Amino acid sequence: MLEVGEAWEQVAAHSVRLPAERVPLGAATGRIVAEDAVSAVDLPPFDRSAMDGYALRAADTEPPAALTVAGEVAAGEVAAHPLAPGTAVGITTGAAIPQGADAILRVEDARVDGDRVTPVGSVPLGLQVRYRGEDVARGDVLAPAGAPLTIQSITALASAGRGDVSVHRRPTVHVLATGAELLEVGAPPEPGRIHESNRLTLRLLAERAGAEVVLHPVVPDEPAATRAAVEAALAGDVLAVSGGVSVGPHDHVKPALEACGVQAVFWRVRLKPGKPLWFGRRGETLVFGLPGNPLSTVACFLLFVGPALRRLQGEADAAPPYVPVRLAVPARPADGRTTLLTARMVRAEDGVLEATPTEGQGSHLTGALAASDGFVVIPHTAGELPAGTLVGALLL
Repeated sequence: MLEVGEAWEQVAAHSVRLPAERVPLGAATGRIVAEDAVSAVDLPPFDRSAMDGYALRAADTEPPAALTVAGEVAAGEVAAHPLAPGTAVGITTGAAIPQGADAILRVEDARVDGDRVTPVGSVPLGLQVRYRGEDVARGDVLAPAGAPLTIQSITALASAGRGDVSVHRRPTVHVLATGAELLEVGAPPEPGRIHESNRLTLRLLAERAGAEVVLHPVVPDEPAATRAAVEAALAGDVLAVSGGVSVGPHDHVKPALEACGVQAVFWRVRLKPGKPLWFGRRGETLVFGLPGNPLSTVACFLLFVGPALRRLQGEADAAPPYVPVRLAVPARPADGRTTLLTARMVRAEDGVLEATPTEGQGSHLTGALAASDGFVVIPHTAGELPAGTLVGALLL
C-alpha cells in the first residue's frame, strides 16, 4: 500500500503533456502556452499623441511664438502632409503624429486665436509623445511557454496583433460508474437503490480542471457488461471509473481493466477515504479506478486526477493543491492512514484560515461534504494534533 506522496509521484510520472493546438484568443483563458507567444507588431505601432492638443516642432516654441494651425488629425487618421516649420496640427489622443512633428502642446497650455495657436511656454522635445515600440517591440514574448494564459496576457496579445495562440490540447476524460443499485440523478426512489452522484461530480470537477468530459451510462455489476463498458470508455486521454475496484464479489472493474489490456501501476493508498484507489494505463490513456463512496471520489480527484489533468495540459509542476490551515480543534488520523476530514474553513483575525472538522466523518456522509469547504489533511504519522497546529488542506 503506497503512501499518498508515493502514489502521486507514480501518477505524475505517467502524466505527460498533450500535443499543442492553435486556438482563438477568446477561447484560451486558463490554457497553458505550448510555445512562446510573441507580439506581431510594435506597441505603439507608430508614434502617437498621448493627449488632445497640437502636434508641433519643439524648436518652434523656443521662444514661444504664434503658429499657424494647418489642419487636424484624429485617431485612426494619418496626416496628408509633413508638418511645415512654423505650423501646428490639431491632434486627438491616440492619433498618429505627423511627419516632422516632435512634441505635443496640450489644449490647456495653448492660446487659440482663429487659425493661430500660441504656447503659453516652451514645449520640450518629445512631450506627450508615445514612441513606436516603447511599450512592446515586435517579437517580444508576452506569454512564455508553460505559462497559463490570464486575462491580462490575453489582453496584451490581442493588443499586439495576435488572434490565436498555441496551447496544449485539453484532455478528454471518459467517466463511467458501476453498480446495479444506482439510480439516475433525480429518478424516483426505489427500494434497495441509491441515487448515483459520482458521474456528475466527476464531470463538474474535470471540467473545472479544464478537461472535456464524456459521460457513459451506469454499468450493471456483471463481468461482460463491465468489460464492454471499459473498452468503450478507453477512447480518451483519461478514464475515470467510479466503484467496483475493491474486493467484493460484485467488484468487476479490475478484471475488466486487465482484460482490456490496461497495465496496473498501483492499487490501494494509505488514505482515508480513498484506500481502494487503482491507477494504470493503456498506451497513452491514464486510468483511475475510484472508490464508489462520494467523499472518496472527491478526495481522490483532488489528490490525483485533478493534478494529472493539469499536467496533461502542460502545467509541468502541477501537484495536489494543498493550502496551509490552522486546526481550530484537536484532530488525529484514523486507521493508521493519512486522513482527510471534511471541515469548515474560516479566515481568522490574523488572516490565517482556521479549519474545524465537521461533526460527522466518513466516506458515506455526503451531508458532511455539503457542509464543508474542503478537507483537512492529517498525515498518518501525526498522532494527536492539538488545536493551533498548521496542517495542509484541500479546498473545494
